[in-house]
Amino acid sequence: MFEPLPSADGLLVIDPLAGAVLYLNDAAAALFDIGEDRPSTPEQLLSELADLSPREFVTRLQRSGEPVEVLVRVEPLSPGPFNPSGAVLVTIRPAGSEHAPDSGKRVERLEALWQLVVRRGFAGAEQVNAILREGVGGIGLETAILGRVAGSDLAIEFVVDAPLEPGERVPIAHSLARDALRGAGTFAVLDTERDSLFKDIVPPVRAFLSAAFRVEEEHWVVSFVSATPREAPFDESDWHYVDNVVEALSRSIERRESEARIEALAYSDALTTLPNRVALLARLDETILEAERLAIRVAVLFIDIDGFKAVNDTIGHRGGDEVLAEVAQRLRSTLRREEFIGRLGGDEFAIIMTHVNQRHQIESIAQRIGSVLTAPFAVGDQRFSLAASIGVAIYPDDATTRDDLLAVADAAMYQAKEQGGARIRFREGGWTSEASVGGVAPSYLTSEPHEHGYLLAYQPIVDVHIERVFAAEALVRRIHPVHGLLAPEHGWSIARDEAGMRDLDRWVLRETTLQARAWSLGGADLYVDVNLAAYDPREVETLFSDEELTSDLSRLRIEMSASQFATPSEEFLAFVERCLTSGISFVLDRFDGGFGTLESLSHLPVRAVKLDRSLLENLGTSGTSRALVEGTVMVAKSLGWQVIAKGVETAAQQEILVSLGVDGVQGFHIAHPMTAIDFGIWLRERLRGDLSA
Repeated sequence: MFEPLPSADGLLVIDPLAGAVLYLNDAAAALFDIGEDRPSTPEQLLSELADLSPREFVTRLQRSGEPVEVLVRVEPLSPGPFNPSGAVLVTIRPAGSEHAPDSGKRVERLEALWQLVVRRGFAGAEQVNAILREGVGGIGLETAILGRVAGSDLAIEFVVDAPLEPGERVPIAHSLARDALRGAGTFAVLDTERDSLFKDIVPPVRAFLSAAFRVEEEHWVVSFVSATPREAPFDESDWHYVDNVVEALSRSIERRESEARIEALAYSDALTTLPNRVALLARLDETILEAERLAIRVAVLFIDIDGFKAVNDTIGHRGGDEVLAEVAQRLRSTLRREEFIGRLGGDEFAIIMTHVNQRHQIESIAQRIGSVLTAPFAVGDQRFSLAASIGVAIYPDDATTRDDLLAVADAAMYQAKEQGGARIRFREGGWTSEASVGGVAPSYLTSEPHEHGYLLAYQPIVDVHIERVFAAEALVRRIHPVHGLLAPEHGWSIARDEAGMRDLDRWVLRETTLQARAWSLGGADLYVDVNLAAYDPREVETLFSDEELTSDLSRLRIEMSASQFATPSEEFLAFVERCLTSGISFVLDRFDGGFGTLESLSHLPVRAVKLDRSLLENLGTSGTSRALVEGTVMVAKSLGWQVIAKGVETAAQQEILVSLGVDGVQGFHIAHPMTAIDFGIWLRERLRGDLSA
């Protein structure tokens, strides 16, 4: 507790609303000869204190049976959130004594204020604000700034009427704290314009007094500031007063830090370090109030990890805890700044999203969650992937209270689980999304991840003549929880044996066909170019036997290399024949300029040829590269094939390629490979731009 400051005056702090004595110091107890039984109302001490209006008066009180004449001063304490009832300070001194110096009066007020905020149980942050505001008046300047040293910066924590904001950082070299920190003490300037050393001070001021101090292991600086120069120099009484302010601030900061540690324990989940259920519910209450005020939608995503019980059964609860902690960090990595996640308990989590206007915003985060969970988890020699069932509730469409929103989201999550898991479900008949734009459906969430953690990414291909997307190449990727989509060249192989390659091909063919159909139903009739590993005709046969997919096989284009056609095996020829009868066509991939090869392949059912990126590297400077591209374009078009440039990274490359007659472009200049949901969002935004142009 703050040490009582020496004073010969009796001090009382009185709550005028309650009519109660909140505090009296030892000097007041001595003046009134008070023992352990302290009075509860001011009138019990002095009848004149029935009136607490600001004034000074002389009266008499009985002390040890003798009348004593005293001077009484009644004045209000500084108002603010720390003093909502307008408490008053009563100073009592023997009438014959000398008035304390001005610093003594200021210290009295500071002591009384401290006792008020402590006894009323104000939080550490409220105490700091109260002391800073009292200090501004006590030192005779206009504003106050309290900052914490963070490396080479001063991190602003509290301000009183200052132009800075809490959370801002000011380089110490240009801050008011600079000289106080150098001397590890108090530093003051009466007029900064008289000294060029202070021309770059932030914020710009004319007079200031700064004091540096330590709280535990951290360095702090409090600065009292004025926009006008100070006439009189600071004297010993000012330094003494600032010392007392610093002492009070130190105690309040210690309390704030202690409260923060306690709050972290109360509101943080010990295993995952995520906000716990209590914190999540509190945040949801706050979010609902804000949504009501701003008339915005809020989404609550209820997440249950599929198959987690089996993980516990396999590797034990200790290993399960390791996995759960990793799950939490991966889920956290999917969030944007405005999204909030907490652990409800067990393997259940919830996410709060604000400013939700379209369904695809929710589906996008669901896709990110599914992606990070499919990346393998490793505990000892065990490796496995997970998935999530996600239920969604929307405020105010589905419910308007915290408990009802969670109940709706929970019910939707169980629907997702009952339908096999690894999916997202909204309330039946609930909010969906805005009308489609340009005929493209708002939902593209169709692709299921492969059991070994593979995911398909799609890179758009644009027709340069009409500036429209007409195809997408499907690329097999793995998801890394930090680095996102990883291609095979980043340390993993697509499949290690024939059975694995066939299994992967079967999955790729089915998923790309389903995705092509989903885009078609949404109004985007796109080809999907597919890379395979085994080229086994039995996998095409399996695909063709599924009546649900037969009509959509013509949207697939299998990518082949020229070398595969040059020396084909019997199995490869059977694969080509089965594709042709199924309506699947071919694209010649990574063509590097062999004109003779093109002519020898003229009898094959190739719809397009993709130029290898090696032809594009020196396109702007090499005449040979330009001639190879131009020659390839001429031969390909004579065969009735499209020419697509792959690996286009700049606008300059695209401009040259268009001038040479290329039909389509694909590469980072257009877009990076994306998950199915992100591709859908990107495509819809592109169409929206085309329609508004």
